[in-house]
Amino acid sequence: MSLSRPAWAGLLIVAVFSIALYAIAAPLQAQPKTQPKQKAKPKGEAEELLKTPPRPKKAELPPSKLPLMVTKGERIAFVGGSTAERFNLFGHFEALLHTRFPDKELVVRNFARPADEVALRQRPNDYTKLGDPMFAFNPDTIICFFGFNESFAGPEGVAKFKSDYEKLLDEYTTKYPRDDAGSKPRFVLVSPMAFEPTGDPFLPEGTKENANLKLYADATKEVAAKLNLAFIDLYAPTLKAFTAAPGMQFTINGCHANEAGDAIIGQQLDIALFEGANPGKLATSEFEKIRAAVNDKSWIHQQDYRMVNGWYVYGGRRTYDTETFPREFVKLRNMAAVRDRFIWDMAQGKQVAAKPDDSKTGELFTPPTRFGQVQKSEAADGPRILPPDEFIKTCTVPPGFEVKLFADEKQFPELAKPCQLNFDNKGRLWVSTMPTYPMWKPGDPRPADKLVILEDTNGDGKADKSIVFYDKLHCPTGFEFWNGGVLVVDQPRLLFLKDTDGDGKADLVVNLLDGWATEDTHHTVNAWEFSPGGLLHMLEGVSMSTAVETPWGPFRNFGSSGCYVLDPRSLKIRHYNTPGYGNPWCYVFNEWGQGFCGDGTGASQHWDTPLSGAQFTGRKGINPVFPTEGMRPVVGSEFLVSRHFPDDVQGQFIYACVINMNGIPRWTFSDDGGGYKGTRVRTDPKDPKTAFDLLKSTDKHFRPVDPLIGPDGALWFGDWANPLIGHMQYSQRDPNRDHQAGRIYRLVYKDKPLVKPVTQFGKAIPELLAQLKEYEWRTRYRARAELRDRPTAEVVAAVKTWVEKLDPADPVTERLRCEALWILQGHHAVDADLLKSLLASKSPDARAAAMRTVADERERIPAALEMLKAAAVDANPRVRTEAVRGLSFFPSADGAAAVLAAMKMKPADTFVQYTGDAALAATITGWRQAYLKGELTKDDAVSKSLLDGIIAQDKKGAQAVPYLQILLGKDQKSAEERNKAMQSLADMKTGNAENGKIVFRRNCIACHQVFGEGANYGPQMDGNPDGKGKVGKRLSRLKLVESIIDPNADVDSKYSTTKIVTVDEKTISGLLVSETKEEVVIFDGKEKRTIKVGDIESRKILKQSSMPEGLAAAMSPVEFLDVIEFLSTLK
Repeated sequence: MSLSRPAWAGLLIVAVFSIALYAIAAPLQAQPKTQPKQKAKPKGEAEELLKTPPRPKKAELPPSKLPLMVTKGERIAFVGGSTAERFNLFGHFEALLHTRFPDKELVVRNFARPADEVALRQRPNDYTKLGDPMFAFNPDTIICFFGFNESFAGPEGVAKFKSDYEKLLDEYTTKYPRDDAGSKPRFVLVSPMAFEPTGDPFLPEGTKENANLKLYADATKEVAAKLNLAFIDLYAPTLKAFTAAPGMQFTINGCHANEAGDAIIGQQLDIALFEGANPGKLATSEFEKIRAAVNDKSWIHQQDYRMVNGWYVYGGRRTYDTETFPREFVKLRNMAAVRDRFIWDMAQGKQVAAKPDDSKTGELFTPPTRFGQVQKSEAADGPRILPPDEFIKTCTVPPGFEVKLFADEKQFPELAKPCQLNFDNKGRLWVSTMPTYPMWKPGDPRPADKLVILEDTNGDGKADKSIVFYDKLHCPTGFEFWNGGVLVVDQPRLLFLKDTDGDGKADLVVNLLDGWATEDTHHTVNAWEFSPGGLLHMLEGVSMSTAVETPWGPFRNFGSSGCYVLDPRSLKIRHYNTPGYGNPWCYVFNEWGQGFCGDGTGASQHWDTPLSGAQFTGRKGINPVFPTEGMRPVVGSEFLVSRHFPDDVQGQFIYACVINMNGIPRWTFSDDGGGYKGTRVRTDPKDPKTAFDLLKSTDKHFRPVDPLIGPDGALWFGDWANPLIGHMQYSQRDPNRDHQAGRIYRLVYKDKPLVKPVTQFGKAIPELLAQLKEYEWRTRYRARAELRDRPTAEVVAAVKTWVEKLDPADPVTERLRCEALWILQGHHAVDADLLKSLLASKSPDARAAAMRTVADERERIPAALEMLKAAAVDANPRVRTEAVRGLSFFPSADGAAAVLAAMKMKPADTFVQYTGDAALAATITGWRQAYLKGELTKDDAVSKSLLDGIIAQDKKGAQAVPYLQILLGKDQKSAEERNKAMQSLADMKTGNAENGKIVFRRNCIACHQVFGEGANYGPQMDGNPDGKGKVGKRLSRLKLVESIIDPNADVDSKYSTTKIVTVDEKTISGLLVSETKEEVVIFDGKEKRTIKVGDIESRKILKQSSMPEGLAAAMSPVEFLDVIEFLSTLK
């Protein structure tokens, strides 16, 4: 029995209206306000189209033994990790199947995913809600490629691997019968391939990896023998090939095949499975045409089984696309079938067209626009996008400033939908563009999102030259320069692109890391920024499922928003949570290497040190650097440091805001104990209504993105230029989503000259080191990037000479010595003497910077723990905070003792205390026994009190964790299980109401009012203006829990949307005002509209809360209980 849904469900926003909420959607040129008439009006729920038809009994398959016999029309599925998944890129094995058996007309589909294991195959929430893609495919034979990811468990994991493998085969036998009579599929087991010795000092060497892989290859063979299944040993032949010559010849990182490696794997599988030479004409143009066709079909199929935007396709945000995506699935599967026929005809030597014909693969559905019915931010004059000259007239800037156009879509159509900006070592602007956003549509040409290079060759301040560096991307939400090339998102992959022949276009394309979450294409890794020490920071929103396969093993994150920290040299990844964030989109570092990350949804900005230590379940939130003041959503942040700008703006912090204001507000930063605080710039500091913003426009379609100080000292920023800015508030296929407009502007100061650009291309290393003295922080940023690309030995020698020549009396010398340390860190070549001297510096900022390097390079600094322990009692709280963060990576009793020593120092510091609590919680396994024995707290009441608190929180949170896992986990539980879990949470009256009030104020007042604070997007928590409706009185504890866990359960009519379709096919959506037997009155966001009942063909209440699901996961379990306790007191 399921619970009745609360009338206030969706009201409690643990408030993160995700950028998704208002996100950077895709606007175009002026679009029609009216919806074009559909070719065919949909009848009923479209998912009926995906229901499986009856499946008659099939003929029995030959047994699973070698050589394997195949039957005509046999359906073959690949499952496993990246070894098989990368067949999608190169296609050798499938092409060989078709050339060996041209008349069998085999139907092959790849369902492998990075990081998949026999017992752990992470998928997005609701992945099979519209049906399991592999069940829909209905395989006869399943070829399994497991063992690589499991091998990182070592010898101890072998027995479990074998047991789990048998369970997987039983599960697949049950889940994927060949017909309605229950005929069993046939299995073939393939061992993991060998690990290629890399010869790279920062990647695994391969010896240990191969010892483990051999164990798992043998284990796979044992499982196959026990179950009488065909077994293919891929380990032995690949080991022989991989060790024949030094260096990486066949893989990109030791474990993931390149094109040559895929060819070897395909040939080994072909020969081992079927024995004897393949009769096809290999190494010929005919074979390559078949392989190209296979790769095309594989790409189409990937859009099916790994469709991006799953949250909107089959998940909780599909409200406006129930008719849309089932049809797209059908079309994709028909397109794949067309390509099957195309491949068979080629393999059989028949004449084929230049490309497959998709004209009969099905019609799609375009929903009516919701523009004008959703948000206050929508322009009253419709979806027209202003030309740049008209837009500039709508801008208000401080005296002396002016906005200038650099480039737009009229002159450069390839600039459509700019997302991220960056400048290369020649001073040229690079822009990632996303006209495909929010996702590719079946039947359209392949995605052609781009990296575009724009130049001003004549110095007039406007672009006059454009080069498209690469044009085969899919929603590139982030990119950065690295190793003479570019790292860039190609959802769901991270690519490395490089121009090796000097023509300005990428000719080397490496699929470097696969498995980044794509359930929401504007939550995918974004806002890329290198730390001064060379670690790449990439942000990701809530409710995502990332599972990346690396040379160090599988890396997974599920549900929580946060930051990935990637070392591009070693390909090691770590992640830290950003509590309370819905969709972070801001990251920037100051000149001392202190990072500031920010939420796009609610605009909260945080100093990253307290958040970025070792992670643990139950991290609490912390107050932001400054109040958000209702700003949201925001896309990109920057510090204003430029000699071109007046003195009074130097060091100010800005971000780009796309809805609550269309512009760029600014703040001043100052020290706040160990951390930072900010104040919004105002003409009257005492009057909150006198904000003195850097730029503000009355154009509601102005969507500024990624502000950045350019080489000329001006502030550059993009304009997404879109009437629709919501990801979840509109259909993904809303016809008013723009896919063409895009602008780049510069904010300049008329009374000061531009800065002469300082470039890095072709400069000697000493010249680059000298650039670290430049005033502009962004010049230093680009110099560091260039120095990371130069040969390590040369850089190390040059840095040593440069440091020796620095003037000790120069006030900037300590920062320059930090710069030297960061350059060496970027090469993993930290100089011990330089580090030691910086740890003893008189500058606390320098000591704090050195502490961060110690923590981040801890694997390569033997004395790292001792250094961190010593700094934990530094006189400066920022240094202590950095030291405590570093100690979070060392779970030990002496490390905990050092953390306690830092926390006991007077005066107490908020940031030291928060970071210390987190460090103790993260390392509890290392100090718990010493605590229980009294060794950590002997004769120390303060330490005992601190540790007692951690233990108590651990216990309290632990009580809630199992129930939250049921409700928030990736495996959908039954209604009965969920109801019991919610009741159990409601019965836990252990929360702290005062703490809950703090959590609520930090996370929720952007949408709810309480005690006179906050916005009124959602219900008021402490009663309506008439004094009625206090939430603790209106809702039981159970309904409070349910409202947070399931915001879409049911929405009060005051907060839900009524959709009416009239007999003449007009659509009116909005809030229901009143209704009688004769008429219905709807408020559509602008005006009341009256519809006669007789004119209504259909009426539907859209139960979509504006609160995104999964936000309960943004709180720690303890904070969840605290919020429930607080809300229950509002009576």
